[in-house]
This record gives sequence, structure tokens and C-alpha cells, in this order.
Amino acid sequence: MKNEITINKRDKINLLVSGILILFGIILVIYPLFGELSPNRLLYILLSIYGVVKLIEYVKSRLAGDKEDLFTGIICILVALSGIKFLNNDTSLVLSITLVSWIGLLAIIKLIKLDYYHDRGNIMIYTNLVTFSLFLLLGLLTCLNLYFDHTIQTLILGYFFIINGLLNLLEDAVRISFDYNKKKK
Repeated sequence: MKNEITINKRDKINLLVSGILILFGIILVIYPLFGELSPNRLLYILLSIYGVVKLIEYVKSRLAGDKEDLFTGIICILVALSGIKFLNNDTSLVLSITLVSWIGLLAIIKLIKLDYYHDRGNIMIYTNLVTFSLFLLLGLLTCLNLYFDHTIQTLILGYFFIINGLLNLLEDAVRISFDYNKKKK
């Protein structure tokens, strides 16, 4: 008998979206070599795309009671749309305020998810607590370090997106592992 790991559709979609987030970070790290688009415009474009991807993820992998992807998609799109008004302002200040707002709103969503896991006595609360803490710490450090030239700002945003994608990937991998171990028993 083989112990085969079967990943359901929802898990595949979650892993794909985490990979897309990492890809966004890689694009941001590579982009300064090729383009001249300002970092805030890049951020708004990526947040728009990420919002649409999260909405698609919510529709494709709808889980009863779990609206994290829906809220994340809506927030990403709203933050990107609100940034249109500030495109011609000081890039460093706009980037910092945009990221603080986005991180703050995502932190509220992650706290709701932590409460959801806590209420159900789910062991995933520990993984999500660690990834939430790291997301918050790295996000705030990123916001504080955006007062450089455009190339450095884009690189910092790229590293932040890569780390955020890796944290999401870690959450997904741990959840899949726990689900697999439950099925195995």
C-alpha cells in the first residue's frame, strides 16, 4: 500500500495563489532593471491583480463560513482604487500610507481568522498566530523603510511580497499536512 497525498481543489488553488504572490514579489525585484514605472503605480497594479485573484480564489474554493479570501480581495481592490487619487503626490509618503492601510486592514482579517480558529479549538491557530505576527512585523518594517529612491522602494516591496507569499505558503502547507494526518488516522 502506498501512502499517497491527494490535494483537493481548494488546497491546489490556495497553493497557486501563494505562488502568484511570490511571483509578484519576484517581478518587483526584477522590474527596476527594465522599467521606469513609479513604485506606487506598480503597487496599485499588483494590488488590483491580487484582489481579482483573491476574489477568483474565493469563488472557486468557497468554504462554508470562511470569507477571508473575499474580504482580502475587496480590500486589495479598494486600496488600489483609493491610490489613484494620490498618484502624483510624494511617492515615499503615499507608499507608506498605502501599505500601512493595507496591512492594517489585512491584519483585521487575519485576527478574525485567528478568532475563528480559537473558537473551534483548531490547532491551526498557532501557525496563523506566528504568520500573522511575522506579517505584521515585516509589513510595518517595510512601511518604515520606503524613504529611498524608486529602485530601492521597488526592491523592498518585492521582498515584502515574496515573504508574504512564503508565509501564505507555509500556512497552506501546514493546513494540508494536518488535513492529511487527520485522514490518515
